[in-house]
Amino acid sequence: MSASTGDGVAGGFTPEEGRLHDAGIAAIQTGLAAGESFDVACGRIEATDPDLRRIIIDDFLKVTIAQRHFQGGESTEEVAGALGISAERVEHARKEMLAEVAAASVDVFRRQSGQGPDA
Repeated sequence: MSASTGDGVAGGFTPEEGRLHDAGIAAIQTGLAAGESFDVACGRIEATDPDLRRIIIDDFLKVTIAQRHFQGGESTEEVAGALGISAERVEHARKEMLAEVAAASVDVFRRQSGQGPDA
């Protein structure tokens, strides 16, 4: 997951990519607040680069899952219903998140124990 950038530095974005990322997140929020489904709200993203669009959509979905499911205690079905997407899509993103956390934990352990390339 990439963090909100503000200055284009986090997530390895250029300043323009950071601006587009932040604007894309805001656009999705605006669409959802207006009653649009997640996919319709994602159509509001102004970034034209397909990779950046995918990152914005992926980041928003994962942050939403973190907030509503992990912090808020909603089921993945409830999160899916609120976004107007399939529960399978939410579950897939949730599993990706857990795999990313596991991989990052192993990486940190290896670096801290002198086993990794950054040791």
